[in-house]
Amino acid sequence: MNKFSISLQQACALKHTRRPRGSILLMTAITLFVVAAITMGALTLTTNAVYMNQRQLSRACAMNLAESGAEQGELWLFEQGVPPTSPHTFSQNLGDGSFEVTITPDPDNGTASLKVYTIVSTGSVGGVSKRVEIVVQQATFGRYAYFTDSETSSISGGAIWWKAGELVDGPVHSNNTNGSNFNINYNNSVSPIFLSMVTGSGSTINYNPGRPQDEATFRRIFADGSKGYKLGVPRVDLPESTDRQRSAAWGSSANYPTETGVYLKSDVGGGIYVVGNCEILASLDGSGNQVFSISQTVDGNPQTTTITMNKQTGTTTATGPLGPGSATSSPNLTNGVLYCTGNITSLAGVIADNWVDGGQVIARSAYTIATDVNNGKTIKITDDLEYNTQPDKSLPSDDPVNLAAGTLGLVAKDIIISSSAPPDLEIDAVCLAGGRDTSGGSFYVENYSTKTPVGTLTVTGGIIQKARGPVGTFNPYTGQTVSGYAKNYHYDPRLATQPPPYYPTTGHYERLSWRVLPD
Repeated sequence: MNKFSISLQQACALKHTRRPRGSILLMTAITLFVVAAITMGALTLTTNAVYMNQRQLSRACAMNLAESGAEQGELWLFEQGVPPTSPHTFSQNLGDGSFEVTITPDPDNGTASLKVYTIVSTGSVGGVSKRVEIVVQQATFGRYAYFTDSETSSISGGAIWWKAGELVDGPVHSNNTNGSNFNINYNNSVSPIFLSMVTGSGSTINYNPGRPQDEATFRRIFADGSKGYKLGVPRVDLPESTDRQRSAAWGSSANYPTETGVYLKSDVGGGIYVVGNCEILASLDGSGNQVFSISQTVDGNPQTTTITMNKQTGTTTATGPLGPGSATSSPNLTNGVLYCTGNITSLAGVIADNWVDGGQVIARSAYTIATDVNNGKTIKITDDLEYNTQPDKSLPSDDPVNLAAGTLGLVAKDIIISSSAPPDLEIDAVCLAGGRDTSGGSFYVENYSTKTPVGTLTVTGGIIQKARGPVGTFNPYTGQTVSGYAKNYHYDPRLATQPPPYYPTTGHYERLSWRVLPD
């Protein structure tokens, strides 16, 4: 019994001793399994995170590549001598990725004044692609209220100053070339001279009596104070002087006439072509249609040709002498270009309204009057040159007055205000004097230093010139106008998007829209 009992106790003891060892093994196995599962889960999560991070990185890189391609597309357009007429595609590899760009002209570019292009750029990297689309449009000089390439006077060779009491309500830019500088005299200024941004390619502005030292003084010059100007911006080149307006008026780039006279060319998609010097008076007939009366002296005899554009019927008629072979009427309106091979010795009058029906412009009253810039031909303004309806930029673009107002552009080597013009003069037009390849070219007042009585020159549109021209003189201490005109210039935002026909562009492109396309 004792032997048996001892053996049984020993057996029980042995049994109880082994049970914890089995549990430990089991627990260890379970623990290892759990650890392995957690590790596998962590590895899976890490792998997914790495994958997602890599994909996000690839998407970001692809987007950067797509945007870079779009920028390259804009640069390619800028570098073209003339706006392209057919689609263009190019691609480029960058590191581990690449982009492919397609530039497509708008279907309406054939008849549009400002050409529009759609640029689609696809960036690809690591099997991921992103696409962006931008729509760009040629930029016109109608975007400026005032622009000069050089600030040095084309007449006196000296500096020309802005003065207290003058007003420029719109964008201003100066390239400040040939050592010239932007000059502002704010003596006795009580309100800003410049209501919009002033930009210059130079590094300084000359101030009189001195550079402003506080924000209050800056606000006597710029509506936005010290934030109202920006220097060191890229220069904007004037357009090259071309035969674009000449060809548009003639309806062809060949067989130009040489015999003095007025030629109506709307029957071949052209405008009005004048050979020789002339005077032009713009007026309205009883139905509000545009009339141009063009006077010349031919073989010692004065003669006047009258051309009427009937917007309702879409026809053009001419009365009076015409050049050999010219039609006397056309079932079409002119393309809006009036070109003169000589000097326009007098220009004045009224520009007709657009034909508006139901809140829509049915026919534009838009004209460009141009002379032979390359041969130094000029336009002289002798009296008010006004829109029949005055646009108002404080109102929406679809307001009746902005829909009705016509548009006018002038292009010449020099645009001159006659010394016989009235003391208070209004010009509604965007005016371009000179070009990139001309020697000089200015907008100025004839006999500016002696013209009296003094008055105000109001321009609604813009003044763009190769070299700044003087319009008057003033006392630098009091700011009082001594001769000629004080300036009152107003930007017409309509001209930035709807410029006069065949009006020169800046060579740059403005973005109309930007968006990311679906993957």
